[in-house]
Amino acid sequence: MELEDYYRQFAQLKRAPNRIFPETTRHKAPHKPLLLLAIMEMIARGEITSRFISIADEITELNDLFSAYWRALMPITQTSSIAFPFSRLHSEPFWELVPLPGRQISREAINGVSSVSQLRQLALGANLDEDLFRYMTYAESRTKLTDALLRACLSDQGQTILMAELGVQHQAFRYSLELEAKAHKIKEPSTEVPYADAVRDQGFRRVIVNCYDHRCALCGVRIVTPDGHTAVEAAHIKPWSQFKDDDVQNGMALCRLCHWAFDEGLMSVDGDYRVLTSRQMTAAPNAAGFLITLAGRPIIGPKDQALWPDLGRLSWHRHYVAVGL
Repeated sequence: MELEDYYRQFAQLKRAPNRIFPETTRHKAPHKPLLLLAIMEMIARGEITSRFISIADEITELNDLFSAYWRALMPITQTSSIAFPFSRLHSEPFWELVPLPGRQISREAINGVSSVSQLRQLALGANLDEDLFRYMTYAESRTKLTDALLRACLSDQGQTILMAELGVQHQAFRYSLELEAKAHKIKEPSTEVPYADAVRDQGFRRVIVNCYDHRCALCGVRIVTPDGHTAVEAAHIKPWSQFKDDDVQNGMALCRLCHWAFDEGLMSVDGDYRVLTSRQMTAAPNAAGFLITLAGRPIIGPKDQALWPDLGRLSWHRHYVAVGL
């Protein structure tokens, strides 16, 4: 197949027309083009390295990208699952679902998929055409395929919005690599232009959540939904608003409750990496529940010791933020 053949196939994607979809998507379902764009970004990052796209291995990163592109274009009240385009792309000539042993891919089976859990009961993943995957691995042809998708599936305004989001996500990935390299004291070229807040935010979140493997450093909770949504957030030890410090060692992955308690000074970490809890937690009429039981417990850090929180920054938190320890 020639590259031009895939231009035509991308321009002719089967997309359901419906007025619930905004004018930016030409009032048609945007799911398929957004997933294809996410796949090309992951190929550019080197995170997808073969034409087989595994539901198990790549779904979290794919979902993060798909969701970011979706939020850029769609009203906040409209949500979607990556399972929808992953399964429905089977109707396109360049995409083939790979069934689980003993399962058959049929229109009826595909129509029954609306969540990643249901998708995993049907398929192991999907194969891209070998030629298409090869074109996607080259920057020049990948750019042309991206342009073909945007022009065919989005209005001029939609193209502008999504191009901006594509740039944010690509730069956020680059920023996360720079932060990790800095933590390992690997020399990186200096950035001449400061990253935008949206890029910096997402890059810091990516490296922190990944290096803690989606586990809260303080309470240990690790919940990742089948769609790849995580229970943890990237928390700064010394706040960004004051110190502009995105160093990996100035961060921890924390669940929403522990993040709030840490920022409020109700929890901290001592010089031996053990959890500290404030007496304020048990002051009447508070009911701190399981948080009190975490006192004295070792935190759960990254496997890579170079990425653990910096003791000096934790000391600052105990001195200036924590109360009633």
